[in-house]
Amino acid sequence: MGKGGLTRRVTAIIILVAVISAAFSGLTMLYISKKQFSSYLDRSSQVLAQKYAPNIENYYQEYGTLEGLQSFIMDTGVAGNNFRHGRRFQAVQMGRRIIIADKESIIVADSADLLTGQKMELLRKNLLAYPLFSGGNQIGTLYVSSPLQAGIVSLENDFLANINKNISISIIIVAFLAFLLGLFLSRSITRPMADLSSAIHEVARGNLGTRLEPRGEREFVSLATDFNTMARQLMEHEESRVRLISNIAHELRTPLSIIRGQLEAIQSGKLEINEEISSTLVDETIRLTRLVSDLETIGLAESGVLKLNKTVIKINDLVERLLPLRLTMEEDNIKFQVQIEDGLQEVKADFNRLTQVLINLLTNAMHHTPSGGEVILTIKRQENRIAFSIADNGSGISDKDLPNIFERFYRIDESRNRKSGGTGLGLAIARSYVEAHKGQIWVESSVGQGTTFYFTLPCAAELLC
Repeated sequence: MGKGGLTRRVTAIIILVAVISAAFSGLTMLYISKKQFSSYLDRSSQVLAQKYAPNIENYYQEYGTLEGLQSFIMDTGVAGNNFRHGRRFQAVQMGRRIIIADKESIIVADSADLLTGQKMELLRKNLLAYPLFSGGNQIGTLYVSSPLQAGIVSLENDFLANINKNISISIIIVAFLAFLLGLFLSRSITRPMADLSSAIHEVARGNLGTRLEPRGEREFVSLATDFNTMARQLMEHEESRVRLISNIAHELRTPLSIIRGQLEAIQSGKLEINEEISSTLVDETIRLTRLVSDLETIGLAESGVLKLNKTVIKINDLVERLLPLRLTMEEDNIKFQVQIEDGLQEVKADFNRLTQVLINLLTNAMHHTPSGGEVILTIKRQENRIAFSIADNGSGISDKDLPNIFERFYRIDESRNRKSGGTGLGLAIARSYVEAHKGQIWVESSVGQGTTFYFTLPCAAELLC
């Protein structure tokens, strides 16, 4: 579904819900108002029936019949002293219609003077019935109509019509306001979504510099922040990939150029094969083989398929393998110390891989430590891990170089060539070997004060760590 379709759907749903809610609330209020007003009128009719019933019963007791009651109702000039209780039967209130039927349901009186003498069976709808008694016997029924009955002009109907009108207007206004509010809310929700969709499409097209401005609700701010982090990481990975390809090409170009140049010279007869030329060709071939092998090793480690031959290693055996480096440091007037925690004798790891990690890190430390400096290898327990550290008091590493120090082909000093600075894979290999052991590696450094590389390996269950 396109971003436009999603935006329209979300907008339509929010507006629809808002308008329906407003309309439902208005209609509910209208229904309740009508219901309550109708109940009030029913109670009012009951009170009115109770008021007039005694007069009609008195009339029956006075004359012994209900006949002639119609004339009495219409004759408003009849004096009330004809009744036993001294009260006259007054005119019916506006909007109220009173019908009186005898016990045979024949209408004997109608305040509207329309139905006298007719049967009552078909006229009882919307009428309140109040039985009339005399001497304990029912003599008839008093019916009071509701002022809300269709066709009757009354203040009550006018009042209810005004209520209906005002509530209807209110529903329209509230529904319109709900429409505007829903439109505003939908835009505030869908705009960040539309921005995110556009940004994703830009990244998909290769524009990795695309960023979102975090705004809106907390969830959208978090989403935009995560997207920016992802885009930045993709850009860094792409830059790393491009840099890797460039570095590989550069590292391969030099030995291949040397081999090609000498072979072409031999082929043209400008050079004769001798021991020196043969040695150069072999050395460059070895360099190419080692470079390819190192890249393959790093790739295997990063993909998680590097095979490790883990065994229990004696720490002393590990240190003995570092003897050539110790001798090289002594020749360069660099002091080399090894500090091993008391009682720590063994570690479980791939002996060759772990040795290579130490050689790479110590070689790096030696290259950056001046004559008269010091390199210290420390091995100790750290909770349930074995911790290694290689510290030197050399030139140190700047803050801008620290994040990239373990990247392939990365060199702090770009002026150092392959012969003086290696291929730039030593620290990358060290990291891949440590992580293949489920360990961690990191570095701390201060310019002018020295550098310390740390890495930890899990302690095997069979060893007392």
